[in-house]
Amino acid sequence: MKKNAPLCVLCLLLGCLAGLALNFSLWDGGGLFSAYIPSGAAVPGAEAPSPESSTDTCDPTDNAPLLEAGDAVLEALKRGDIQVLAALIDTERGVTFTPYSTVNPRSDLTFLPDQFTEAGINGTRYVWGATQGKGDPIELTLPEYLKRYVYNAEYTRAPVIGVDHVFSSGNSLENVAEAYPDARFLEYYFPGVDPSNNGFDWCALKLVFLPRDEGYRLVGIIHSEWTI
Repeated sequence: MKKNAPLCVLCLLLGCLAGLALNFSLWDGGGLFSAYIPSGAAVPGAEAPSPESSTDTCDPTDNAPLLEAGDAVLEALKRGDIQVLAALIDTERGVTFTPYSTVNPRSDLTFLPDQFTEAGINGTRYVWGATQGKGDPIELTLPEYLKRYVYNAEYTRAPVIGVDHVFSSGNSLENVAEAYPDARFLEYYFPGVDPSNNGFDWCALKLVFLPRDEGYRLVGIIHSEWTI
């Protein structure tokens, strides 16, 4: 009996060590690893969540997603990439273009994503409104309009960016908040382009976004500039 005691103790110790090793490997491979899987990443053997079960929502107190959406639109405008811009437009409301500060539903043109894509390649000249002062019709193709009344300055380098705030001011009524009460907007503002003009060449671009479950979608582009 005494001779078998050391052997029993040894077997008991080996069993405990094996159990600890098994428990550690299960915890390390399951609990610890899964805790560091990024949100939305694919997990082998797991079903992808359906769109209906998604819990991603836009937090109105977090401006980072809004600014990221604005950056994406500006980069596409800078490159003149119609396809990318179309993908950023809200599929239900489309995007409305305002050439001079004051949003006017009666004259401002609105394009759904597929209409925007078609307008970018068909060469059609649209009437976007009237020039301030002279009142001449603004008759341009979509690419021409984007160059003159949207990305008329290097807005990716705008010195002032307003988040749901208007910095620009001129003769036109600034009614973005009233025209889009359920949306958020960014204003990219140049107090002046050429220092020799003493601010009489300021310009601004407002990008209006509607919060959706999957992020922010573009619904409005408002151009503002100094006019006589």
